[in-house]
Amino acid sequence: MNIMIFDATPHWSGGANRIFLYSKELIQRGHRVTVCCLPASGLSIRLPEQNIPVITIDPKSDINLLVVPKLIQLIIKNNIQVLDICSPKFYWVASLAGRLTNKTIMLTRNVPYRKTGLKKYINTLLYDKLIDNIVAVSDKIKRELREDFAIPEQKITVIYDGIDLHQFKQQQTKQRDNPENYRVAVISRLDQNKGLECFINAIPTIIQTISHIHFMIVGTGSIEQKLKEQTKQLNLSDSVTFTGFRKDIPQLLSEVDITIMPSPEEGMSMSALESMASGKPVVATTGSGLADIIINHRSGMIVKPNDSNDLAEAVITLLQSDYRQAGKEARKIVEEKFSLQNVVTQYEHLIEKSTN
Repeated sequence: MNIMIFDATPHWSGGANRIFLYSKELIQRGHRVTVCCLPASGLSIRLPEQNIPVITIDPKSDINLLVVPKLIQLIIKNNIQVLDICSPKFYWVASLAGRLTNKTIMLTRNVPYRKTGLKKYINTLLYDKLIDNIVAVSDKIKRELREDFAIPEQKITVIYDGIDLHQFKQQQTKQRDNPENYRVAVISRLDQNKGLECFINAIPTIIQTISHIHFMIVGTGSIEQKLKEQTKQLNLSDSVTFTGFRKDIPQLLSEVDITIMPSPEEGMSMSALESMASGKPVVATTGSGLADIIINHRSGMIVKPNDSNDLAEAVITLLQSDYRQAGKEARKIVEEKFSLQNVVTQYEHLIEKSTN
């Protein structure tokens, strides 16, 4: 099968990593995958290293119809059979190009993007008239799509993000100089609406109960400096380390006890799944797709979004419980539901069904 995947993420992200892993696995299975992404994006840099064909286009806006003829040429030239559109910036232009060339059009939703008013009406037209199938990366996203747009049940398929279980092995936390010092990490883009300010506000409460603890904020983004200033204002500089972007996430996860995913709205956090695959339990919010897979107080903790007190209490509760056993339960969930081989097989079946 010849598949073209469209993504407009400028930086490396969970969604970009999903495309990276899926593309590699699909090519190994004999499919031909071409990724259309933004120039100088994370995907445009990483994919050629794996010999995955990349085409770089910046549509500038999601309604730039001038780019449609170019996309039509690319679809025809590469004999594309299936389009998988993963970013709103490509939703309309790629789906129009796909419809005009009579190709199967799939749309992958990995974040909520709930709409109201005119935008909701416009998106209803998109889903109803141009898209053949929708992939939701969490049950939460599927529920919200059906609630907002009355999309038929059979048109939406939940296919989770895939984890390379060989890369993330269940492991005990590495021996440290002082084993009583807990280490907690947040691995995220440092951007607005990721709940990072709430996380930092929770730290003083956590330290009041658990004094031997250190926090790592892993990643870069638009509010990095703002978060560092917030940390200084709360006198937390000795308790928090900003690591910047890290490529060695498996190594980093071997050095922590638990991780936190404080985002108030998230489809399915790849970094949280990687943590679970490493046997490290996660504290996540009810606004994320993780709320459907983590069993509260057993394989992790689920808290209210934007509530620093609730977040602090959950971190304290988890660390004072048998969090290593919770990590083992978290690993089982990933093995059962998020194995890369299993989810790509589901993806293959959906493509075959859609093109028949």
